[in-house]
Amino acid sequence: MHESDTYLAILDEGQEKHARDAILIVGEELVGPPDESVKARLSAVTDLQRLNRMLRRAVKATSWEEILDTP
Repeated sequence: MHESDTYLAILDEGQEKHARDAILIVGEELVGPPDESVKARLSAVTDLQRLNRMLRRAVKATSWEEILDTP
């Protein structure tokens, strides 16, 4: 079961959601609450590696744009 594509996809989705939630929490603490466009742009990111880079940047960011523009 641990090797099934469906199981792995569900795990990936969970990791992506966790990363997005963490970015929102850290970003809100440092740069203020995100507006709906920020939330929409963040929701569109599905690359877990990019989300992790965004989270690393969020701890030093001065704006939501700086976080969202992470390659």
